[in-house]
Amino acid sequence: MTETNNLPSGGSPASQELLLPTGLESGTPLGDRPFRPDVEGLRAVAVFVVVLGHAGVTQLVGGLIGVDVFFVISGFVITGLLLRQMESTGRIDFLGFYARRARRLVPAALLVIVVSLVITGLIAPHATAVMTASDSRWSALFLANVHFSLVNRTAYGIALSPLVHYWSLAVEEQYYLVYPAFVLIILSIRSRWSGRTKLALGLLLVVAASLSASVLTSRPEELVGYYTTYNRAWELALGGLVALGTSVTRRIPKWIGALVSWAGLAAIALSTQVISFKLAYPGYAALLPTMGAAAVIAGGTSVPRRGAEAVLALSPFRWIGRWSYSWYLWHFALFFLVTTAFHTNVVRLSNLGRWSLIAFSLVVAAASYFLVENPIRRSPRLATSPRATIAGAVVLIASCVLLTFVY
Repeated sequence: MTETNNLPSGGSPASQELLLPTGLESGTPLGDRPFRPDVEGLRAVAVFVVVLGHAGVTQLVGGLIGVDVFFVISGFVITGLLLRQMESTGRIDFLGFYARRARRLVPAALLVIVVSLVITGLIAPHATAVMTASDSRWSALFLANVHFSLVNRTAYGIALSPLVHYWSLAVEEQYYLVYPAFVLIILSIRSRWSGRTKLALGLLLVVAASLSASVLTSRPEELVGYYTTYNRAWELALGGLVALGTSVTRRIPKWIGALVSWAGLAAIALSTQVISFKLAYPGYAALLPTMGAAAVIAGGTSVPRRGAEAVLALSPFRWIGRWSYSWYLWHFALFFLVTTAFHTNVVRLSNLGRWSLIAFSLVVAAASYFLVENPIRRSPRLATSPRATIAGAVVLIASCVLLTFVY
């Protein structure tokens, strides 16, 4: 446990301030609602855009923007979690943080990798199985973005690997590998400014540097800049800034909050129609979906019912939002495996074939959520044993990497 005295205590017992009734930690800062159903529903929007885009549904030309929405949500949730922890306890629990990330991400991610590797070995030519083994190795180590930027097997629409989409998991985990330490260093700087102000300035510098790098290095139809963590860090930092601004956004008039949240949802919808790989992406173009996501979250702070939450909090959106991680993992792997088995690819499928494959991937994702992701994430035994959790994650990752050398 690492202490920091730069943020004032929330004045309530940590157990009451940090935990939701589900037993999971709240992903919002103090001052916001402990749980944001609109944020959960926004995950559904993001994953719908990704899945339908990868399935070649022509109505969603800019399907790639769903990941940008996910990055903003993630930055908001993780920063909110750290803020609530620090303001309630005065500490950053590094071990607990990484144990939570391991429980949340590793089991489901490795399950999809192993299934993809084994089935590819059974149904695909040996050369494809060997390539998939290489993809699996890097994906299990959360370095898929580095790998795929080098091998350039990246044509979404024509399945060249079941694990191409793991690049975004790699970006997130590389960012969060250093983010808690970054927060601690910023808060440790002696200054008359409050902890939130210092952290906001630090994140603004990240946004400025990362966005500038993204603009300078992004090229149309080139994916090297698309996959790099330094070109994406600003999107996660933007979500962090939204979390830090809660004390301001919660006081804006409700009608303005409603307008902002609906405008944000409209910006995300617009981006699905106007953004494609023909643009230099992410670059300036990524401002449309990311600012849209930020607006939905910020606007929803002050107006729970009249804003976009009126739609996003509906049960179908919230269920899909809960399954979004599993669905994100499974959808592209299944697209690859099924189409490879039938010697075709997604873009050649009929509309009925595409939608059947989408529905099948959702069913598998729901089963994965209930049988793997959620039980492990909520395990009381693992929650009280962060060292055991991390050790177990290391063993699982190492075992998965060793399996890849069979091919």
